Amino acid sequence: MKDHRPPHLFFKECWYFITAHTVGKTPIMVSDAHKNIWSEVLKQLLELFGIIAPAWVLLDDHYHLLCYFNDDKNITKFIQRLHGLTAFQLNRYDQKQGRSVWYNYWDRYIRDDLDYWRRFKYIHYNPVKHGYVDHPEDWQYSSFHQNLSLLSENWMEETLNNNPLRDNEIEAGE
Repeated sequence: MKDHRPPHLFFKECWYFITAHTVGKTPIMVSDAHKNIWSEVLKQLLELFGIIAPAWVLLDDHYHLLCYFNDDKNITKFIQRLHGLTAFQLNRYDQKQGRSVWYNYWDRYIRDDLDYWRRFKYIHYNPVKHGYVDHPEDWQYSSFHQNLSLLSENWMEETLNNNPLRDNEIEAGE
């Protein structure tokens, strides 16, 4: 049987783009309550692990994170806790104990500033790409509004407009 786990390369003090989807890409986080469960667990774990996450988004069947990890050993621990706690709480909410929620995760080491800003923009435009909303600011379950409250509206607009995505990133969701 073929192993479906992607190889992970971990480095200390680095930025990572992380993606995970539900088993079978089944839409599990379909309500505000589901998305709030996931968002609250994410916030708690970011604080617990001391992880910086300037960009994240949650959709019905997947999420993306842009995170900085001081310790390479924390990446796997963080994802295991995020998946374990959210699966437990979502299954309790849906009364479906034992259901597998998360398939796996993929990580990509951020190599330079351009890669960072492309991922930042990709994450915030993901709900637009998937047809949930017409504008990134219309999606509640992302870091868009968190960034807007910390920075200025002009900064956010300039950042998203000046770091273009390649066509294949928009189309295929690289």
